[in-house]
Amino acid sequence: MALYTQEQLEKANNIDLEDFLARRGAKLRRTGKESRFYYSDSGGEHDSVSISGNRWYDHKNQTGGYPIKFMQEFYGLGFRQAVWELLDGETACENKAATMYENHKPQESQAGRPPFTLPEKAGNMKRLFAYLLKTRLLSRDVVKTFVDAHLLYQEGKYNNIVFVGTDKDGNPKSASAKSAVSSVKGFRMTVTGSDCSYGFCWRGGGEWLFVFESAVDMMSYATLYPKNWTEQNYISLDGLSPKAMLQFLEENEYVKEVYLCLDSDAAGIEACGKLKDLLLARGYTEEQVWQLSPACKDWNEVLKAKNGVDAQPAQTHPKKDAYSRTTKLLKWLNGEENAYCQWREKQVQKNGQGFYIQRMEKEWSELRKAQISGEDASRRMVAGAARIADLSLCMLNGIENEKSYRGMLSELEYNYKPYQDKLRIDARMRELQKGIGEVRNVPDSQSLFLCLKTLADMAIRFAVYLQTDFAVELKRRNSFQREQETAPEAKQEEPTPVEQKSEEPRMVF
Repeated sequence: MALYTQEQLEKANNIDLEDFLARRGAKLRRTGKESRFYYSDSGGEHDSVSISGNRWYDHKNQTGGYPIKFMQEFYGLGFRQAVWELLDGETACENKAATMYENHKPQESQAGRPPFTLPEKAGNMKRLFAYLLKTRLLSRDVVKTFVDAHLLYQEGKYNNIVFVGTDKDGNPKSASAKSAVSSVKGFRMTVTGSDCSYGFCWRGGGEWLFVFESAVDMMSYATLYPKNWTEQNYISLDGLSPKAMLQFLEENEYVKEVYLCLDSDAAGIEACGKLKDLLLARGYTEEQVWQLSPACKDWNEVLKAKNGVDAQPAQTHPKKDAYSRTTKLLKWLNGEENAYCQWREKQVQKNGQGFYIQRMEKEWSELRKAQISGEDASRRMVAGAARIADLSLCMLNGIENEKSYRGMLSELEYNYKPYQDKLRIDARMRELQKGIGEVRNVPDSQSLFLCLKTLADMAIRFAVYLQTDFAVELKRRNSFQREQETAPEAKQEEPTPVEQKSEEPRMVF
């Protein structure tokens, strides 16, 4: 397939993404002047992506851009197929070289952010108090404290609840509105012109900052733990973006400890890891960043449970569960009585340490064959990825005697961060192939140790991906597949597998 021209790339990136997705049957929900795009992965359904015209932004993963990148991110399409889909099957021009689209993005609007004005207040706050006290079970004292500070009020036109974000001097900088009607589930919107670097917060002047996903969770926590709560600092991210937290810390240098109080669900678990790493990178220490996880899904659910109301239970992260499941299975399979392990040790005694590398190359070759077969071979691929991890750890154990096989697996599991594990199958295959090549060509034992540890983690993460996101991403990708002629993929050079004369016992996963 020929490359697309600059004009075609600009045309694709100027497509109205809302209209394009709506015509394709994607799930969208209008909120003010933008739409929320719903997508699913192993962690469930998410609405963290906002779309306006040809622009999109993923608040959970802090990334965004234009339609081509959107199609690559959420439908797993290659660059050229993403363009092809957006242009409704328009073919590339044969005689013009295309310029990289990153250098020719649509021009940003020069108008800047529209002026920010708080919505007009209602004459009373009956609906606000009724909803927050009776439905959300918040303390009247807590709600009244925010109302008296002019951070919380009932809007006049639609009677929504308005949460006001302020700067260090108390000036309103942002606002979000939430319905006070129990039947209107999940409605919320950001007021036009808001500077989302400023969130709904309480400045108590203490050395602690408590960080929450939502304003209701923040007030729920104050209701659950009311003792001297006004003396500390609290902030709502209104989602999972770190902007408001970082702005607060920049303005309030007296804060010494940060408590991440995000939801006990997949998104909250990922965000906690991401926010903690962000804080550590900015100079905070492990002793200054803490995670407080609610016993139920979120802090308002904890409040409901305390009051005898049915509450949503806490959730685990599917990827962390899959990683734990894989490491436990590897530990069990590495028992001395296991036939596979006995066979493996005999091969090492016979062929030396080179057996491990030759076997890894053979396993990668089998993974590659399964990948291009077009069959549902995920279970077979999980087993192959796990064997590469097992071989890496066994070889690592031979040069590192301080930690056992089980100890190294436990360390890898402890350090696993789902938010950093976002690659798709092609990238994971390349990653594994490169890792095996580095192990073969490493110049010294210290480098070999690091390469083997990294390779083991790569292989386990590949097994995790196959058990969680692979089926969901494949289904989403296939929803945009069309019959078309594509350029043949460059054939990757596959390692030559080692000849095995003895029959290998099966390592069943």
